[in-house]
Amino acid sequence: MDLQFNIDQETHRIEVDFRDGKYLVRLEDGQYEVDSQPISENCLSLLVNEKAYTVFIVEEEGKKYISIQGEQFCVEEAKAETGARSIAESATLKGTPTIAAPMPGKIVKILVGEEDKVEKGQGLVIVEAMKMENEIRSPSAGIVEKINFKEGDLVDAAEPIIELKPEEKE
Repeated sequence: MDLQFNIDQETHRIEVDFRDGKYLVRLEDGQYEVDSQPISENCLSLLVNEKAYTVFIVEEEGKKYISIQGEQFCVEEAKAETGARSIAESATLKGTPTIAAPMPGKIVKILVGEEDKVEKGQGLVIVEAMKMENEIRSPSAGIVEKINFKEGDLVDAAEPIIELKPEEKE
């Protein structure tokens, strides 16, 4: 089966075959053998080329928000632009990446402050969801422009917790 998806606003072609109880997934960068087992309604255990991952998935307005080891992705089926955009997409298009919860949860700890410089992969916030703490990491280097919540607050999936100003290229 050939599929096309937008992942964080980039279109990717994915080929998926199901053989011997496992998925064979071909992407631009290679081929992967994937075994998938559900843990709960919004959580999967994936074994990708013998490496285990826990994946959290929340679906909202035709998009899937996926969190894998602290990295977040917005995935939707590739199609023509509809003109309607989520808050997170609009902010990203304006040049301000947003950091959002992968699923509804409680903010346990905010690891940065406004105006802090952050590196790609740096922990920004810890959100507890489904009795698990998830450290959400920065998708890019930049400066924390705004923190929209405080520790102890409840957040919905895809609700912008932190807004980043991309690092200026010199």
